[in-house]
Amino acid sequence: MSVGKWCADDDHAAYEHRKTFNAWLDSDDDEASSLLKALGIGKVVAPSKALFAGDRVAYGEELERFQTRRLEFALGYGRLDDHWFGKNRAHFNALLEPLKVQHVVPFVGAGISCASSLPTWTAHILHQAKSAGFDLATVLNRLQNGEHEAIIDETIASRGQGLFLQEMRDAFDRTVVDVSLATMVVQLTKSVIVTTNYDRVLEQALIGLGESSPELVTATEDNARIIRAQSNGQRALLKVHGDIRSPASYILSGSQYDDSYGVGIPDMKLALPRKLRHVFEHGSILFLGCSLVEDRTLSVFESLVIEAGLANVPRHFAILETPSNEADLVARNARLAGLSIDAIWYPHAAHEYVQLIISELLEQVISTT
Repeated sequence: MSVGKWCADDDHAAYEHRKTFNAWLDSDDDEASSLLKALGIGKVVAPSKALFAGDRVAYGEELERFQTRRLEFALGYGRLDDHWFGKNRAHFNALLEPLKVQHVVPFVGAGISCASSLPTWTAHILHQAKSAGFDLATVLNRLQNGEHEAIIDETIASRGQGLFLQEMRDAFDRTVVDVSLATMVVQLTKSVIVTTNYDRVLEQALIGLGESSPELVTATEDNARIIRAQSNGQRALLKVHGDIRSPASYILSGSQYDDSYGVGIPDMKLALPRKLRHVFEHGSILFLGCSLVEDRTLSVFESLVIEAGLANVPRHFAILETPSNEADLVARNARLAGLSIDAIWYPHAAHEYVQLIISELLEQVISTT
């Protein structure tokens, strides 16, 4: 039987949507082998296809069990207590709805690029500070208190802007080997992606999927292109703080942040807050690789919630690492809920769960389209 005929007859196209389950059945996994033996399927070239063709009911039942186990594991079953696992499951299910209708905008932070072996922004600032001869313990403490802009200003004043920019290019303007996580992220949407990263990991992932380089939207232009892209489902990449190959677009220093966001309370008349407002109000954001601690971007969203009222703000989502203690987790969850952000929490320091969760999102969306 040819592949074309297999996919055309008897709804066999449904088989092709279950690639993860089929690969597991066809693997050397002991549990899969035991299952196939119990179902009476011997050594054949493609056990998954044999089960699908021979007993659709059994195939469906085992598929459901497999998916349930995978999803529960990805959502922290056995690692998080029942309360937080239950919240994760509710938020995961709620996120599936806008994903299926392409109403989700991934908001990508440094954590996604870290999976491609690029440094975090904090690690890079520490590197720059070390080259400037600063005391690293002091700098790290200040970074933990959110003083990124001030430390960058001091580093540039100490070493000169040219050297600071050179080290940024050395760190972030390079082709990476592993873009597997970034590739999964860009597959969550066919439209707008927002990132605070300077690097080109997302562009590399899109090109790897056969797409052309995405249309780059700058922070300083008006809203026309971002509105068009989001309204028409067109691919666009909003690089909030600049692109590594365009130093003129960088937002780095305290004065540049003030110029772009406003001094103190965000100035919603400025171009960048207006863009973030449009994204925030027209769809669900999914924060990925972001810490979502207090920063300028979060201040914009907070201002919008205060202005519009929490009940009038779309439901947003985030995949986040649990803090190291329960009290901090409770406080952070409440803080995010106040911004209409529902978190899917993964175990502390277990960053591999980000890929597991995104994989489950893609699997479930693809299987229903």
